[in-house]
Amino acid sequence: MLKYSLAPLVLIILIICDWMGPQFAWIFFIGFSLFIVIGDTLAGNDTQQYQEDGNRFNPFLYLVLPLLFLKIFNISLLGMGNPDSWIHSLLSGASFFNIWIRPTTHFDLIGMILSSGLLIGGIGTVVGHELVHRKRRSTGFKISNWLLALTWDPAFGIEHVHGHHKYVATYQDPESARRGESVYHFIARSTWGTLRNAWKWEKERLAGKGLSPFSIHNQMFQVYARSALITGVVALGGSISLIVYFGSVIWAKILLETVNYLEHYGLVRLPGTAIEPRHSWNSNHRISSYLLFNLTRHSAHHEKSNLPFWKMNPYSEAPMLPYGYLTMVYFILLIPWVYRQIMIRELKDWDDRFASREELELLSQYQ
Repeated sequence: MLKYSLAPLVLIILIICDWMGPQFAWIFFIGFSLFIVIGDTLAGNDTQQYQEDGNRFNPFLYLVLPLLFLKIFNISLLGMGNPDSWIHSLLSGASFFNIWIRPTTHFDLIGMILSSGLLIGGIGTVVGHELVHRKRRSTGFKISNWLLALTWDPAFGIEHVHGHHKYVATYQDPESARRGESVYHFIARSTWGTLRNAWKWEKERLAGKGLSPFSIHNQMFQVYARSALITGVVALGGSISLIVYFGSVIWAKILLETVNYLEHYGLVRLPGTAIEPRHSWNSNHRISSYLLFNLTRHSAHHEKSNLPFWKMNPYSEAPMLPYGYLTMVYFILLIPWVYRQIMIRELKDWDDRFASREELELLSQYQ
């Protein structure tokens, strides 16, 4: 069980770095990135699978939300040094909070955005994704809505469950990347398509109940209301806090869409046919699997999306990514030509070993 404590532990370390000073944000970002990249390279694969029905793994998921709330509060405390901010007026008399009254450079702010967004997106959204698949009125589902509210992204949860899992690896799915498509084009296409489809789904769902989409019953508006509340807390810190928060939100969104890009890049499926493990890129790299609660076992997730993360099959014979998630994400964003060369080889292998004759014919029509 304890291996899944890595995500909460990393969040605690980032919170401690906040207390130590703004320059530690860069130390955390670089150290964390190296730990994941090197760990995935050297630590091998994790293929353990648990079949128990108990919920003893859930506390590791649920702990992420209060830790991220504390992280958001830390961002609001950046305004302690600004006499015009509400947070300064409220807390400047408390000696403990005066540790935030420090000069902050633009370089420091960039480090805060990179480190905060990496964990808000890399852990918060990942846990939100895991829990959005739980029953609608369950504790997990309610927590997922708050986690997605952190990044102003209610559309992701709706489209992911009702659209992506139905249309994955087809041209009907905005969250499946096509061969040769650049990540930046994909981010724009996926973001717009997710918003459009989520709104359409909510509109049709509410119409079936005789309700207007412009009401409090709209799930998107419910999450946006939570987002506004969170932003209101951040706004107590003034402009610097808001810059760091929204910079982190944008960075977290880029990471989310880059992971979406990675998970199905170049794979195709005949519309209406069964979704099989071969229609997702899989990864069992140990450190990423621990940190991301087995999101990396994506082949199993799309085969049975209702399974909790600890039950998912590692599918060692599925199409496998050659490197861990964060390594691949940095390749995609920083040196995309290297990523394309890697995936040319991997896609040729997929065509040879996994694709059906009909899927190859479909590919020839697209190219």
